Amino acid sequence: MYNAALNAYRKNAVTTVEDPQKIVKLLFEEAIKELSLTKNFFDEPLKRGKHLGRAIALVGELQAGVNLEKGGEAAEFLYGLYGAIIRELSQLNGNYKQAEEVIERSIRYLSELKRIWVEQVLNLPSQEKTKPSQASERLAVNAG
Repeated sequence: MYNAALNAYRKNAVTTVEDPQKIVKLLFEEAIKELSLTKNFFDEPLKRGKHLGRAIALVGELQAGVNLEKGGEAAEFLYGLYGAIIRELSQLNGNYKQAEEVIERSIRYLSELKRIWVEQVLNLPSQEKTKPSQASERLAVNAG
């Protein structure tokens, strides 16, 4: 029952968000969560596959949302980065050590992109305050 309620809440949260920029934030959060769950369930192939598949789909949605026409170099970089994350995650095998490294790296990239999105696009304070790189500054200019 709890899972059904949680799923209904999540579905409602996404369908009622009118601001596409907030949907991007939710996609980051859910992708990071699903990758963490993939790592937690690595010894259970069905659960691992379910969470990994969800994470790949969420990163695919982030990639699909990149506006290559308006975004310039930053958009091309993001599109390529999302593609690289998807490729790496799609090629995971039973080697836990290698898979853990790929998952951790993907979580780091997505967490940093989420932080930049929250600070630069949504103009909200982030828990981690660091100086944005040139690429993130271009992202902020081109994302708006």
